[in-house]
Amino acid sequence: MTVDYTQFCPVARTLDLIGDRWTILILRDLILEGPRKFQDLQRAFPKMSPNTLSTRLKTLEEHGIVERRTYVDHPPRAEYVVTDKGRELRPVLRSLRIWGEKHTKPPSPQRA
Repeated sequence: MTVDYTQFCPVARTLDLIGDRWTILILRDLILEGPRKFQDLQRAFPKMSPNTLSTRLKTLEEHGIVERRTYVDHPPRAEYVVTDKGRELRPVLRSLRIWGEKHTKPPSPQRA
């Protein structure tokens, strides 16, 4: 029998939920910009497939980090909102931004 020791590590468990690039960026946008419709998020991340966006949002919703609010308009529409639990990740995102500003460089502008 193999024991998965990552189950005992809160960092590993957190990364299982929010540790991929797209999920962190979705959270960044929802925290900084407020509620967003699926289409808004698609426009913000044109390189992300709709299936990937849908999967990431469902995972965040299942874990209570994001809430999907449906409005009874015609046609019906929904938007995604960060919950209180999700807002607790704000300092984590801030720390990532500060670290990135200090230790990474933006890409050089390309000449046409």
